[in-house]
Amino acid sequence: ALPGRKTPRDCSLDLSELITPTNLDDLDAPFDAEEIWNAVKRLPAQKAPGPDGYNAEFLRACWPIVRQDFVDVFQRLYEMRDRGFCSLNQALLTLFPKRADARGLGDFRPISLIHLVAKIFAKVLSLRLAPKLCSLVSTCQNAFIP
Repeated sequence: ALPGRKTPRDCSLDLSELITPTNLDDLDAPFDAEEIWNAVKRLPAQKAPGPDGYNAEFLRACWPIVRQDFVDVFQRLYEMRDRGFCSLNQALLTLFPKRADARGLGDFRPISLIHLVAKIFAKVLSLRLAPKLCSLVSTCQNAFIP
């Protein structure tokens, strides 16, 4: 068959038989404070802080004070959609010494410090998507999904 020409087929696939329709509208819903708090509670507490200097343990301790600020940030990200992620999608690369007398390049470990807001944003999105994965990904193709 030549490209761009429609040729008759002996058989065809009915995709409605292969793919189960799923309602995904709630994936695009605005964020709420409870959803953000659930994500904050699930972040690992003792991980390295981001370039902002804060880790999840600090955030959980100060949540009553900073809650509204995070709700406002998430609302702004939702409203801006495709324009609001450039500053969120930044990381600081740095070298941590593997031992106290580190001198050569091999004595250091590179790490990427990601802003805490970006970590929470990724967690919120993953928590939204997780309940839908069973209907979106075949059991034959879900080896890397916990």
